[in-house]
Amino acid sequence: MGRLVRGTMILTCLVLMAAGCTPKYDYTIHKPKVVYQQPSRQALRTSLGENLGKEYVWAEEGPETFDCSGLTYYAFGRMNLEIPRVSGDQAHGGVAVSRHALQYGDLVFFYTGDNYTGTVTHVGVYIGNGQFQHASSNYGKVVISSLNDSKYATRFLTARRYLADEANPLQTPTAWARNKGY
Repeated sequence: MGRLVRGTMILTCLVLMAAGCTPKYDYTIHKPKVVYQQPSRQALRTSLGENLGKEYVWAEEGPETFDCSGLTYYAFGRMNLEIPRVSGDQAHGGVAVSRHALQYGDLVFFYTGDNYTGTVTHVGVYIGNGQFQHASSNYGKVVISSLNDSKYATRFLTARRYLADEANPLQTPTAWARNKGY
């Protein structure tokens, strides 16, 4: 009977330890519900407006909380445009855009760590007039910031366009993203 009690105690301890080791975050990527069948700047503007001020939570992609790449993934996904989930991967998709040629809806990428490595660590959506919307861990919510803010001006890395260029509608990053399986 001593072995049975000891075995039961060991099993109980293992169950309790396993329960304490369950992940705090749900790392499952949840695709957003498609609301707009065709990607457009107006659909993106509406989606971004609905999410301004929502809480920042690392590894979340909405609809109530976001991290930076979760916000972009969600906003573009609602327009039936799948982009990669992680900012580093988002920075390699779409069409490269120079900073002076930014248009509404372009994704802007930054390195925001302490020791500069040049690795993408943050993403936002350019909304015009030198501003971008992003889920900020510093502010704890989705905010609008200036590209000229010293934190971002010196740490800007690249920009990518996933929406068709207004000046050249034949240039379709949307088709590129779909062909890549995003």
